[in-house]
Amino acid sequence: MYIMIDPRSRIPIYEQIEQDIVMQVQKGILKPNEQLPSLRQLSAQLSLNINTVKRAFSELEAKGVTYSVAGKGIFISAEAQNENSFLKDAMHNAEEAMAAAKALGASYEEMQALLLKLYKGENEHD
Repeated sequence: MYIMIDPRSRIPIYEQIEQDIVMQVQKGILKPNEQLPSLRQLSAQLSLNINTVKRAFSELEAKGVTYSVAGKGIFISAEAQNENSFLKDAMHNAEEAMAAAKALGASYEEMQALLLKLYKGENEHD
């Protein structure tokens, strides 16, 4: 399993791990009941503190994306491919971010331009 992280991103590393795993589930790369690498394996692979990976895995389990089996490991849940729950989470996060930007004085035009760049997959630093 390959996870891509950007250490320069404003998104915390644990969230990047979480988002990457969710994306792989949505694309069918990770299948229900497929085992994920152990915390130690993934932290070593990504050269990260084990607590960062542990937090990502905890968040995934809390959202129902994964489940753990004592002594066996962490697995993708059968319900993980229910994209509506992920879309609802993403929309909620976008609403919160837009409200915060508006409260800080961002104009409608600035938010619209940023949203378009993000939707097209352009980095805000380009």
